[in-house]
Amino acid sequence: MAKAGGSVVKKKENWQVVLYASFIAQTLSIAGFSASLPFIPLFLIKDLHMTDMGEVALWSGAMAAASSITMGVMAPIWGSLADRYGRKSMVLRAMIGGCVLIALMSVTYDVWVLFALRILQGALTGTVPANIALVASVTPKERTGYALGIIQTAVFAGSSIGPFIGGTLADLTDYRFTFLITSMALGVAAIIVFFFVNEDFKPVPPDPTAVKITMVQRYKIMFSQKEFVAMLLILSLVQFANSVIMPVLALFIQVLNGHSEGAATMAGLELGITGIASACSAAFAGRMSDKYGHRRVLFISALASAFLYFPQAAVTNVWQLLILRGLMGLFFGGIIPSANALISQLIPEGRKGVAYGLVSSISSLGFAAGPIVGALIAALLSTRAVFLVTGLILLVAAFYIRRVLAVTPQPANETATAPDPSSRPG
Repeated sequence: MAKAGGSVVKKKENWQVVLYASFIAQTLSIAGFSASLPFIPLFLIKDLHMTDMGEVALWSGAMAAASSITMGVMAPIWGSLADRYGRKSMVLRAMIGGCVLIALMSVTYDVWVLFALRILQGALTGTVPANIALVASVTPKERTGYALGIIQTAVFAGSSIGPFIGGTLADLTDYRFTFLITSMALGVAAIIVFFFVNEDFKPVPPDPTAVKITMVQRYKIMFSQKEFVAMLLILSLVQFANSVIMPVLALFIQVLNGHSEGAATMAGLELGITGIASACSAAFAGRMSDKYGHRRVLFISALASAFLYFPQAAVTNVWQLLILRGLMGLFFGGIIPSANALISQLIPEGRKGVAYGLVSSISSLGFAAGPIVGALIAALLSTRAVFLVTGLILLVAAFYIRRVLAVTPQPANETATAPDPSSRPG
């Protein structure tokens, strides 16, 4: 009995060590990946000697898009491998791959080589879904919301401080040295995971009585679950709502101020405050979802986010906008850990990696679609209309989720005991 009790204590301590080590490593890795965002265009001009500003803008956009697209394509594949060979190995793959590729960027003198490295970065990395799957697999069910909230805090914190640190280092030193420093951050993150994260991975043994199904069939089973689709929808819409205002925010601030001076700096602050507020609230919201229910916290957070988007269309100065975006960020911090915790409940062990890989892919599409939709709405209607349309989309999504989650979700059935089509989930 004493031995069994000691085993329980050890398991409890292990998930906490995994969680907090993953939190530190995830913060470092996201900061490292995002540190180069502010100075890539300047790097093209100063170190790669590009002189045409239109060409610089085109290459900068292409590099950002290519990295996101390849990450979205590869995420489900890496997720499937994580289910077969372990989540820790996938986290290490992403961090070590990012470390090597960013270090290579520091010695690049050709724009096509840099572009290729950015494509490879998207294909080989993807620490967020790997870390979420890892933490979800080792955390007790009753603490899942809290644990995933902690990981989401790391994502928000890393993406908030990374560009600031990267931009500051680039101004104080040079761009190539900054690439090396951010590469080292990913290397340190990999070392933390290697030594402090103990997964004790055991792949789920196949059921000898079950009929084997292909990867495509597994995707079909997951997408046949309305609850899983609803989680994909809200998580992608959070990314959409974060990016939809990006292409027109500086112009909107210029209109509010009546002049262009400081508009870019203020736009950065407006975008950053959402991430900072989300980082502050994610862990607390995760704890609340464990206590009061993931579905309840998810619906309240989604509904509040929608209602806070509408008044942004009516602001008369930048400080009103800053307050509203900060409040909205607090509720965004409640959506993501609650939705990820529900996915952990819906998807059985042995399929969580591929599920979170799909989440990453769809979320990447939402983030990529945001600027395009935002620019089109602003061009066809007005900048203020972007806030109204986005708020309406979030509102409809909130009530759709409420309706779908009214029935207690059941885990997806990943196997079939007979090839009868009628036995498949509807």
